[in-house]
Amino acid sequence: MSADRTGADPSSPAIDPRIEELRLSVDALDRRIVALLAERTAVVRELTGFKRDEETVRSPGRVEQVVAKVRGLADEHGMPPGIAEATYRTLIDELTGMQMVLLEERRAAAAGSAAGSAAGAAAGEGP
Repeated sequence: MSADRTGADPSSPAIDPRIEELRLSVDALDRRIVALLAERTAVVRELTGFKRDEETVRSPGRVEQVVAKVRGLADEHGMPPGIAEATYRTLIDELTGMQMVLLEERRAAAAGSAAGSAAGAAAGEGP
């Protein structure tokens, strides 16, 4: 058996052309959504540079503000707010993990730099 360009089995019943059209729309929307999520991720990555500790990364009050905001936006757009909330809680969890890694990397680099400077000063090196 060979498959047509959609991957469907030619011996199966024909798919309504509207289904294929809607699937193409979903694919186009997914490309836009992922591009926006990547843009949001880049902003969060930059924002992490201003955060100094786990508390400011986790910011539970801010998380609840964002969730409340997206629930309201979802409702305004006729989307079930629970979908927006679940999506954003997952997004926030993942981005918080990314921020924690970035924070730890920054701390480790600072500690290494401080240790290198201290060793250099102890050895009589300096400007």
